[in-house]
Amino acid sequence: YQDTVLFLPNFIVAFILLILVIFISRLLKRLSQKVISQFTENIPIVNFFTSLIHYAFLIFGLVLVLGVLHLDKAVTSILAGAGLVGLAVGLAFQNPIRNTVSGFLMSYRRFYRIGDWVETNGYYGHVERIGIRVSHIRLTSGELVVLPNDAIVNSAFKNVSISGKRAVILKVGISYGEDLEKVERVVRDAISERVEHIQTEIPEVYFEEFGDSSINFMLRFWIDKVDEKRYLFIRSVAIKAIKKAFDENNITIPFPIRTLDFGIKGGQKLSEVLDERKSGE
Repeated sequence: YQDTVLFLPNFIVAFILLILVIFISRLLKRLSQKVISQFTENIPIVNFFTSLIHYAFLIFGLVLVLGVLHLDKAVTSILAGAGLVGLAVGLAFQNPIRNTVSGFLMSYRRFYRIGDWVETNGYYGHVERIGIRVSHIRLTSGELVVLPNDAIVNSAFKNVSISGKRAVILKVGISYGEDLEKVERVVRDAISERVEHIQTEIPEVYFEEFGDSSINFMLRFWIDKVDEKRYLFIRSVAIKAIKKAFDENNITIPFPIRTLDFGIKGGQKLSEVLDERKSGE
């Protein structure tokens, strides 16, 4: 009975301390949520860090309460057990933890945002969701790809949307008999007058090579529409505009010509072979 009376003040202090710990942990949770939200708009990451701070403070408070109750051995056992459990959990969930860390890195550095068009790990589409462990990418064909964040962070990827503009590139061939300066002028006028593009960016024409049956050039102009559907539509309009401009200016787009040799001997004409067959009959 005497030990109980002597222990009663410690119990009261421990109880009061426990109430304070619970109250402060809840207050700390709300405060940390406001602070973390200023650094990232990713709700899963905000919730994760908020919960982490909340439960870490609760564990710290529990250790203090046990210390007031002179349960030092229990505290030591709990800490030792927590270390072993933490090691086991870390080994068992190595990949999920790595993906989670990658998700934090992606959110902090803003590799891409929801709605961006990206290419990574052999997939091309727009980002539908960025989670703590995985991200969702909707392909142009409609399929949904779920990629671990670790695979995205540790591989090269291309963000088409990050600059706010996109280049439309077309490869075209024209006849050897055409005036190249005239071709360049006609192409630029066709894009400038008939195709939607960024007006401050002049359409670029670069002649690249002497092909088998044509002189090939590359056309590049810029648009401020990065979504795939709009990009494909504008490229289609550009192809039709160039074809129409070429027709109006009598510019020829050549096609490969093949000579078929039906002779038994190399270089014989088909008419000669037919004549030989007729004379043989």
